[in-house]
Amino acid sequence: MTIQSLSLIHRLQMPAAVPDDHNTRHPALLALHGRGSDEADLLGLAPYLDDRLLWLSARAPLTLEGGFEWYRPPMSGAPTAEHFADSLAALESFVAEIAEAYPIDAQRLYVFGFSQGSFMAYALALTQPQRVAGVIAHSGALPLQTISAARSVDPAALRGKPVLVLHGTQDRTIPLARAHEAREYLTEAGAGLEYHEYPIAHHVSEATLSAMDTWLQLQLDQPPIRTPSDDPRAYPS
Repeated sequence: MTIQSLSLIHRLQMPAAVPDDHNTRHPALLALHGRGSDEADLLGLAPYLDDRLLWLSARAPLTLEGGFEWYRPPMSGAPTAEHFADSLAALESFVAEIAEAYPIDAQRLYVFGFSQGSFMAYALALTQPQRVAGVIAHSGALPLQTISAARSVDPAALRGKPVLVLHGTQDRTIPLARAHEAREYLTEAGAGLEYHEYPIAHHVSEATLSAMDTWLQLQLDQPPIRTPSDDPRAYPS
């Protein structure tokens, strides 16, 4: 069911593995779709990934014929400043709101972005690192110049942050070189980077799903980092 409330229209899917007892707070995956898609798209991957996750799939705020998008891209595919800052602000507000609205373990909120969605996932990790436990960037890029124009960016905030980057060597929508740029930046920033290339085009494959599942299991099997606060919704300062 599509939910119209909060800063972004979205869908919610409770974990398949854990019954909802109204007291448990769950690790969560926030899914950000690509250009021309919608909030229903990435939820189809849920059965193939760790079933302990609460899923939230958000709809991009800009309409596009047949779907939605996070920003209006020029021919180069890189985001322009127009609309990007507004979409990022809506996404930042949404992340703050879901901690109150849903039974999410705030220290274990992972963000999964595909294509345009990965641009937004990177932006969220760079501008709100205390709210993001880790990032999966599939078939995307890290538009540092555009992010920096919209918000203050501190690369040191990425130090030790788990990041999984997946990209196809045959991707003609977002070239492999953009993934290489992201890999270089994340490595220099000291992120906990895992990087993979696959002989695929601009899509999710069985191999990339398997890599995502393995990575997520590894993250969820580790105890979350807690803050001194007794409030489970509190964020690190």
